[in-house]
Parts: sequence; C-alpha cells; structure tokens
Amino acid sequence: MKHSYIKRFFHIGAMTAGGGPLILALIYWILSASGQIGVLSVSEVVLGIVTSILLAFISGGISVIYCIETLPLMWASLLHVTVLYLDYLIIYLVNGWLNCSLLPILIFTGIFMAGYFIIWCFVFLSIQNSVKKMNAKLKKENQVE
Repeated sequence: MKHSYIKRFFHIGAMTAGGGPLILALIYWILSASGQIGVLSVSEVVLGIVTSILLAFISGGISVIYCIETLPLMWASLLHVTVLYLDYLIIYLVNGWLNCSLLPILIFTGIFMAGYFIIWCFVFLSIQNSVKKMNAKLKKENQVE
C-alpha cells in the first residue's frame, strides 16, 4: 500500500474518530432505555470511549480502500465490508454490547449485512444518477457545438 493511502487512512480516520463518543452515547442510551444497563463503572465508560473512538477511526479510515484504483470494485467492497464487520463485531463483544454466543452474533450479522447492503445501494444509485446527469449534460454540450 502506498504511503499516501496510509496517510489518507489516518487523516480520514482521525476526522471521523470524534464521532466515536457520539456513537457511544447513542449505544448507552439505547441499552439504558431497553433496561440492559444501569449504572456504569469508570472502567466501563473509559473502555467504551476508547473503543468507540477506535471503531469510528477504523470505520472512517477504511473508506480509503475505494481510492486504490488498481483494486477492482468487487474486492474493495469485500475488503471494506469485512473490515467494518470485524471492527463492529469485536468492539461490540469487547464492550459486552453483544453476547458472545451463536444466535446474537448471527442476528447481528444479518442486521449488519442488511444495513450495509441498503447503504451501498443508496450510494450506488446516487452515483449512478450523478453519472447520468453528467452524461446528459455532456451530450447536450456536444450537440450545441
């Protein structure tokens, strides 16, 4: 991997890492509202903050994979979803937000993959729409000349 990709990974990761505590607050709020957690110890809060920053850092930084022009889109997407899945799964297990047993992990996997697919479809359709608009504009400009 070129030095510029690594630098870009750390740059994007650092920019998105600030969202980690916001993600953590949302997770704690949901767990509290559902009666899953009550009072947290200082160690649990510190672990949550550090791991959520790491989660956001990796989630943001891995998007650099799509900048590697020599990597086919299929492989980039596969690598992207794998890193994100492992990032979320490991952080959720370390923090105890997900029970380490087969059924919860399978449910998490299904929800994660469905969410990833839906977001990927929205991004794909948005890019496809932008390309169509650009092509129409170029076609119109070529007809005028």
